[in-house]
Amino acid sequence: MRMPGKAVLAGGTALAVCAALAACSTGTSAPASSATTLSAPESVASLQQKAASEKGLVVYANVPNQYFQPVIAAFNKQYPKIQVQVTTLDDHAIFSKYEAEAAQGARTADLLVASAPASWVEAEQNGVPAAVTPAGLGAFPSWVNQGHGVYVMSAEPMLLGYNEKLLSASQVPHTWSQLAADAKADPSRYRMVSYPITNTLDYAGVYGLEHLMGGEKTMNIFAALAPVTTTYNEGLDQLQQVVRGSASLSYMTSGLAQGALSQYKGLAGYTFMQDGTPLVPRAVSVTAKASSPASAQLFLDFLYSEAGQQALCAGGFEATMNGFQPANGCTASLTSLAKEVPASSTYLVPIDQAVLDQQPEITSEWNRVFHR
Repeated sequence: MRMPGKAVLAGGTALAVCAALAACSTGTSAPASSATTLSAPESVASLQQKAASEKGLVVYANVPNQYFQPVIAAFNKQYPKIQVQVTTLDDHAIFSKYEAEAAQGARTADLLVASAPASWVEAEQNGVPAAVTPAGLGAFPSWVNQGHGVYVMSAEPMLLGYNEKLLSASQVPHTWSQLAADAKADPSRYRMVSYPITNTLDYAGVYGLEHLMGGEKTMNIFAALAPVTTTYNEGLDQLQQVVRGSASLSYMTSGLAQGALSQYKGLAGYTFMQDGTPLVPRAVSVTAKASSPASAQLFLDFLYSEAGQQALCAGGFEATMNGFQPANGCTASLTSLAKEVPASSTYLVPIDQAVLDQQPEITSEWNRVFHR
């Protein structure tokens, strides 16, 4: 796995993640320093005592309820007295709603979950994350800690979904180069759906692909795909087009589709691109203005426990714990991904200023090749 320069690989964690993923490159630049001093994890007993006087946990997340429910259900098995209220919003609305409410002193989110690295950078600058550290991080790759109180909840691989009735196994491309060639050779067969570049998940994926393949090659591939691509801002809308047969392929698709497409065996499947699979961080943070900080800390700690990782995988999120082994047959994990994609072909998009700085240029280039 190609790691951003911001990742800090300390102690035995680097060896563990390299072993799990077969190979890795940690980069040579020094890790970015954090202006925030993070607090040490508080004991469970102390947090439970404080949570008893709080009024539930409020979460703003870019996750449809059907994916998050297994996680909440598993959390409530451990903490049945903490009522969890999740409001599903897009990435932009998550941050704007929280910041507006926090500025007014209104009840707002205790936890944020979003997949927008560039927006997270702005949120850090605006003091959105609280300075807390989840317990259990020693069992995870060190890049899970992105600094400033922001953590990777799920490092989700962008995938390719396909309709099994419209494409035989031999007709499913497994590289971006082959996908582009197929689009040119048989545009009527290879009708595609994807996100627009204005979607924060898509931008992060394109940023990652450019780091894997180079900007010129990436845009040449998109230029071949543009004439046969219809864009949808919602991932579920894309998958519906594939399942119904209105499109034969969906590319640059959210890793959450692993859970959704598994329900349509015989109709739709998915694969990962062997020459470039960006990993987009679905990140989580306790908020600085949390009304239920103890409940939020308990939920954060849960995510980085064995039970939390099993629940995330069951919901379709990418389990990131070193050496993770599913108890329920789920396949959404970095250990599973390492068996399918060469480590040198993956890249974790960092929550880093560079992602924000390059957004105008990459967006402009994407719009140019898609004639937007």
